Amino acid sequence: MAKESRADPLMSRLAAIREIMMAHHAAGSRLPSAAKGTEREALIREFLAKVFPSPFRFGTGAVIDSTGAMSGQLDVVVEFPFFPSFPTPGAPERLYLAESIAFVIEVKSDLSSQWDDVGRSVEKLRPLRRLWRASLQYSQDGGLSLEDATTSRIPFVAVGYRGYATVESLDSRLQSTAEKKRPDAALVFESGAYTCNLTGTRAFGPAGLFALCADASYFATNVLVAHPDFRGYFGDRAAHAR
Repeated sequence: MAKESRADPLMSRLAAIREIMMAHHAAGSRLPSAAKGTEREALIREFLAKVFPSPFRFGTGAVIDSTGAMSGQLDVVVEFPFFPSFPTPGAPERLYLAESIAFVIEVKSDLSSQWDDVGRSVEKLRPLRRLWRASLQYSQDGGLSLEDATTSRIPFVAVGYRGYATVESLDSRLQSTAEKKRPDAALVFESGAYTCNLTGTRAFGPAGLFALCADASYFATNVLVAHPDFRGYFGDRAAHAR
């Protein structure tokens, strides 16, 4: 009998999660397109909200930055735990300040056939910038850096229930996409294919789900403390207030 790997219980659990997510997809696959927002809700309710601890908040809505640039409607928005966002009374959508966003996720039924839709969403979000007057950041090599004023963009992750069957085919599509329309990372639940340009991660099968969780944790926690520059949101009014 082959010796059990120490990672086998983790991979088995992730495989079971993947099966549950695909079951949610199958249950809604014959519904009219207007009802397919349930796939986004299932991703939040059955996966993200149960995997990540309570400091994380997942929502949906649009993002604005201090120049007035605005994204389109975003499926899943993951917030830093220390900045504000503004709800729509009586509705789930929020208006987010760019500085309050750790990363966003676009959810598709089939990532390969809906890749152009992802590109259009990326194109609307990519020009937005997070402006911090100072920040303490954690780097991937394990170090900490205290930064003065910095400008950064919001990471964009594309998730499809179905789509590319291999890491190679998914990565090839990612790299061949024009930069202004290219997501930073992508995952296909069915195959588990995952690739991320920002961290260099490539994974497949249940390990793909784990890789997404690991990179999501990095995106959401690499900024440990930040002082956002919110003055730009008020325009000339900020000058009059001083």
